[in-house]
Amino acid sequence: MYILYLIAGLFCLYYGAEYLVRGSSAIAYTFGMKKIVVGLTVVAMGTSMPEFVVSLNSAITGADSVSIGNIVGSNLANILLVLGLTGLINPVSAQKSTLFIDIPFLIFITLLFIFFCFDGMLTAGDSIILLIIFIGYMVYQIINRKDKTIPEPDSDNIEKGHFLKNGLFSIGGIVGLILGGNLTVKGAVDLAHILGVSDLIIGLTVVAVGTSLPELFTSVIAALRHEHEISLGNVIGSNLFNIAFVLGLVPLISPIEISQELIRFDNWFMLGITILMAVFVFHKRQLTRWQGAVLVLLYGLYVMNLIFNLI
Repeated sequence: MYILYLIAGLFCLYYGAEYLVRGSSAIAYTFGMKKIVVGLTVVAMGTSMPEFVVSLNSAITGADSVSIGNIVGSNLANILLVLGLTGLINPVSAQKSTLFIDIPFLIFITLLFIFFCFDGMLTAGDSIILLIIFIGYMVYQIINRKDKTIPEPDSDNIEKGHFLKNGLFSIGGIVGLILGGNLTVKGAVDLAHILGVSDLIIGLTVVAVGTSLPELFTSVIAALRHEHEISLGNVIGSNLFNIAFVLGLVPLISPIEISQELIRFDNWFMLGITILMAVFVFHKRQLTRWQGAVLVLLYGLYVMNLIFNLI
């Protein structure tokens, strides 16, 4: 059964990513939106649904470490593994607005999150601030980031763009990514149990990577289709969504206790690799293959460090 789960999961992930990228790219053209905006909003929110569900369920059941660890671990995997592998396959280009608006905003929201963690609790007050900032950022994206090279949308343009069809493509792609991620994680966990791997190691590796599989497949497919803005926007937007939206809602249900391990190392490591990503992309306005290789190597070292310390 675990083999069937893995095959079905990978199948759903591939076609889910394919349809999400195709549909969202067409929607961007139809409404005169830059593709980076679609990547930062629709695509990022869709691929971050697994993290949202895991963190929400963990908060409800009182598993604070899982709830907050899932967000930090996913953000690390998104930059180091997802963006790293994407860059290895096909260098990822970045627009000027991404360099001077989106990436600095991600660094700012990461710093704000770290500041809120200093007292060992993420409270409802903290989450409301994050949520308000996130909503303001999304409104700014939609209003001010129009693509002036595309004609203003009218009824004929919307009809030509087959908005309903592309909307269904995008929704179907999101459903496929969520289903594929769940099936793949289940199959991999079952296989790991058969091989005698401990639950702790499974949680640190299989589950952490599993919740980032939608981002991985979407970014890789986008890069292969030369939709670099969607590819990069997906990673940046997913990390913003994880911190500002997920942690803007979950603590409203129940305050989250922050572990000292997270405060001492993981939060700062997340900030460090976010700044490293910025430095890499600023260099030539793209993430090159060797930079992608560095990111993937850092993720491997990070996982090995976790395993070594816990063993």
